[in-house]
Amino acid sequence: MKLRNEKGFTLAEVMISAAILGVGVMGMAAMQGVSFSKNVDANDLSIVTNVAADMMERIQSNRQLSWAYNNIDTTGPGNCLAGGIPAPPPGGVFKTAPLLPPATRAIQGDCTQWRTLVLATNLSNVQGTVQATPVLPLRPDSNAVQVTVRLQWNDRGAGQRARAVAFQTLIEPE
Repeated sequence: MKLRNEKGFTLAEVMISAAILGVGVMGMAAMQGVSFSKNVDANDLSIVTNVAADMMERIQSNRQLSWAYNNIDTTGPGNCLAGGIPAPPPGGVFKTAPLLPPATRAIQGDCTQWRTLVLATNLSNVQGTVQATPVLPLRPDSNAVQVTVRLQWNDRGAGQRARAVAFQTLIEPE
């Protein structure tokens, strides 16, 4: 004798709903790994962007001598105090301000502080470089310099892929 008021789920319905729930939970778990790695990448990119912007601001605040930041390199011991920084003036391209000892110390100080910031990022194989290239004068009184601040590092992931960020601007001394 069958009752017409039977309520509830059959074993087959429960098994099917458990399988669907299991697939959904496994998909969410896989998504968590991807989300974590992308968050790490975004954090690294944010740190490197701030460090590159810091050096670009230092150069822009000393725009009269922006050419003197050429060839800064933070690899190994760096070249901040090794006689290579500040760079020699670009000969014959345009007139430059004389490089006095206080200006030399300021540029070397910017280089040293920036190198410390680059190394403090704790990124794998991180390297910061600055290139300052004179732009041929469009006018006789133009001392424009194209400055590129570049940071390179290796990803924290298993692939250790090479990553890079470059800031580039044209600086025209006032």
